[in-house]
Amino acid sequence: MISNLNSRGLLIAIVALVMACFVTPVAWGQACLSVPAQPANLPGAQSYTYKNASGRDLRIHVFGAQVQGSHPAILFFFGGGWQRGTLAQFTDQAAVAAGKGYVAALADYRVLCRDGTSPVDALADAEAAYAWLRQQAPRLGIDPKRIVLSGGSAGGHLAAATALLAPQGEVPAALVLFNPALDLGALGDLVKLAPAQVAAISPSALPIGNLPPTVIFHGVADKLVPIATIRAFCARATAAGRQCELHEYEGQGHGFFNSRGVEPALGTSYYEDTLSRSFRFLASLGID
Repeated sequence: MISNLNSRGLLIAIVALVMACFVTPVAWGQACLSVPAQPANLPGAQSYTYKNASGRDLRIHVFGAQVQGSHPAILFFFGGGWQRGTLAQFTDQAAVAAGKGYVAALADYRVLCRDGTSPVDALADAEAAYAWLRQQAPRLGIDPKRIVLSGGSAGGHLAAATALLAPQGEVPAALVLFNPALDLGALGDLVKLAPAQVAAISPSALPIGNLPPTVIFHGVADKLVPIATIRAFCARATAAGRQCELHEYEGQGHGFFNSRGVEPALGTSYYEDTLSRSFRFLASLGID
């Protein structure tokens, strides 16, 4: 029989373990609380499994698939600090894209709180989702030369790194990025990776030669992803002869592009402004 002293010690140890599970900061300083599973299907989308990893199916949800023709496509990666996030983040943007004649896809990928994985694993999934979409292009009515990658925050990192690491001949047509994490080294302890791992997947450290035409929307007051890292990335891209268009939003922090309220200075919402600028940028490239 356990003594009262030992029982008290055991209770303290159990409480400490439970508290550590719930309050110890993890990636991006957030705890893994109430992170639901991703849906297997999304209303209005055709859903497919593009990969099985960490004991579960990773799904990609396609809006506006065509039975014939060769249409532009855009693949979105949700944000969430590589530890959480929901496919629903870009469903509205995907619906708008489908209405404009794009085939729009939303890809799930592994994250820390669901799968116990790191940004390295998330990037492997993003690359696999992009490869799947290219392979399925004839079936979905997609022109593989007009596939755009897009994402916000950690999803922006995945889109950019996937493009920079793509084999020759498979580089996406463009990038549309919302407050993307492009310099993982600048995030300090928020990214739990060894320096060599950071250098291997951080767009700021990768060769810039593969960068497709890129548009970035970023808040000047972003405290999670400093605007200085985005300016430096675009400056490096421009110096290398690559196209990098940066739209800065004064006073705005991380995730501002999700805001639907009308901003008097813009005459519209940040959501509408960034979305309309995105499609104008793509149209200027002939991707429409």
